Amino acid sequence: MSKIIYVDMDGVVADLVGYIAHKLRVNDYELNHDRIDQYCYDNPNVFSELIPIEGSVEAVNKLSDMGHEVYFLSTPMWSLPESFTGKRIWIERVFGDKYKKRLILTHRKDLNIGDYLIDDRENNGASKFKGELIRFGSKEYPNWNAILKKIL
Repeated sequence: MSKIIYVDMDGVVADLVGYIAHKLRVNDYELNHDRIDQYCYDNPNVFSELIPIEGSVEAVNKLSDMGHEVYFLSTPMWSLPESFTGKRIWIERVFGDKYKKRLILTHRKDLNIGDYLIDDRENNGASKFKGELIRFGSKEYPNWNAILKKIL
């Protein structure tokens, strides 16, 4: 049975924190979010330059190939318009034309209707999502293999 699956970008398919943490030599986003945000303001094209998280591209494509409707549901940095464009460019660069019209940018993820939301945090409405929130990077879902086992 086909499911509607939303996938967050930063920290789920795009390694924003890893990329910036490497540049800044920090390892905890919550403790260093001001420095990480400042890095984004100083380097506004960062969102288009990120590398995919291991296994994410293959997993997203597999979910789609199995007949599920996959959309990217992400919250950009509202005070950094380049983050909107960078996310769109990243999707096309990494996934090709297949997903470039499946990007939803919002601060209220709970307003979307679907079966699953795969997100690494509970912010921006993710904790109130009406379907099932799958916490990427949690003890239960530490990687994409665990998520695929859950959904498939």
